[in-house]
Amino acid sequence: MLFAAAEMVLEQFPLQVQGGPNASLMCVSSVPLPAQARDAVAASAERLGYGRENVAWVEVASPVEEGAATAPSSSAAADSVPAASDAKATLGETADASTSAASLTELQLRTIVEGLDPVALVVADAAAAALLAEAYRQPVFCDHPNRLSARSVAAFSNFAALLETPEGKQRAWSLLKELALE
Repeated sequence: MLFAAAEMVLEQFPLQVQGGPNASLMCVSSVPLPAQARDAVAASAERLGYGRENVAWVEVASPVEEGAATAPSSSAAADSVPAASDAKATLGETADASTSAASLTELQLRTIVEGLDPVALVVADAAAAALLAEAYRQPVFCDHPNRLSARSVAAFSNFAALLETPEGKQRAWSLLKELALE
């Protein structure tokens, strides 16, 4: 049943989600991550026990909006955030919007997270963290470990920028280690 929901998410959000239905780690960003940042997340996933191939990549902004710095929220979806068990039902409701929308709404992002059901999340930037906070109706603190629906979350204000200095890399790795499978 869960595999079917994951397959539906991948079919309904092909522009925003890359990865397989068995992804145990999800990386959410507001815009496409630079190659160095993607490589760092993939390498971290391997070191933390998830495996390089078990990462799902979610971009909040569509490829059309690659220059966008933030993702708008949907006021229409604000009153109807689904529970995890409703993720499959919500897929049909959001399917049309996902293929034509410029950016994901908080409802669509929650549908993706719950449909793929990863063990942990890496949130690459403040805009993605803000949209997740709206989706789950709880704060997501950047540069700190978080929990969302029993998932460990490493949220960054700007993961790519941290990778530019040795000190930043150490801070990023320190937070990513919180996601280790034990």
